[in-house]
Amino acid sequence: MRFPFALLPNMIAGPIAGLIAGLIAGPALAEPPRVVADIAPVHALLSQVMEGVATPDLLLEQNADPHAVQLRPSQARMLAGADLFVWVGPELSPWLAGIVESEVAEDIALTAHPATHLRELGEAGTDHAEEAHGDAADHDDDTAAPDHDDHGEADEAQAEDAGHDHAHTGVDPHVWLSTENARAWLGVFAETLAARDPENAAAYRANAGEAVAELDALDARIGGRLAAHQGAEIVTFHAAFGYFTEEFGIEVAGSVRPGDASAPSAAALDALRDLVADHGVECAFAEPAYDPGLLDAIAGGTGLRIGTLDATGSAQPQGPGQYAATLEGIAVAIAECLEAG
Repeated sequence: MRFPFALLPNMIAGPIAGLIAGLIAGPALAEPPRVVADIAPVHALLSQVMEGVATPDLLLEQNADPHAVQLRPSQARMLAGADLFVWVGPELSPWLAGIVESEVAEDIALTAHPATHLRELGEAGTDHAEEAHGDAADHDDDTAAPDHDDHGEADEAQAEDAGHDHAHTGVDPHVWLSTENARAWLGVFAETLAARDPENAAAYRANAGEAVAELDALDARIGGRLAAHQGAEIVTFHAAFGYFTEEFGIEVAGSVRPGDASAPSAAALDALRDLVADHGVECAFAEPAYDPGLLDAIAGGTGLRIGTLDATGSAQPQGPGQYAATLEGIAVAIAECLEAG
């Protein structure tokens, strides 16, 4: 095919111009990794590290119970499309373990990571909590589970609850309620993302450093708010707040039930009611996802004040500030209840 001579310069100039433009622009920048977090507090920490680069996705709605969820197809697709999934671990969400193994390219299970400080359920409690547990056990194997740092007592609780679909025994999975853990994870997240996305490594590391400084300030605020209540005893709905109370000097005298799958017996409730009356426990705390009726039964005639603690910050706005807001909300709820007497 012949082309008029006048058209040749234009035909040559087009490809050359495109080549020159490509050389000037350099190689196309890689997309940041697609990151998914299981619960809002973990998502918030990742959001801090990724700020200015990309936004992670949140798998579970903030008001969902992470112990037992049926994923929607859209959530399953989110997981399958993730380059990195960060989750608390099978101790909190056993239903997720098989899905992660079969569908996820890379994951960080925080309960399995060496940077995570773990505590056993039953640690950081009081002697009279153990007494209440023992008294109830004399009547019925299904007991309330007061916290105590006697590991034999924790082993007893494991045996009692072995038949439940999900029982809080062994490792306490509520690891995000430790600011010590959050501080360690920020570095883990930054280095993991930097390895996957070297072009943004400096941003991830700088963001993590700023987030650590914010955690230091959060620690100071919470410590100040609870300073007047060191050693105060509270009752929680279930054994979820041990990391927080351990770090900030509050004692969990007992919990209405050790996990989410089982209701306590009448004997266990009687034992916990006696503990509240005998030792002057002033405050018990419900949780947003659960019926507070059992706490009402314990409180009857004792003068026990009932507040609410939200371990996942279900009412806090999603995003980088959600973690601090969640922990500060717990501190404020405890302090305000103790100060209301």
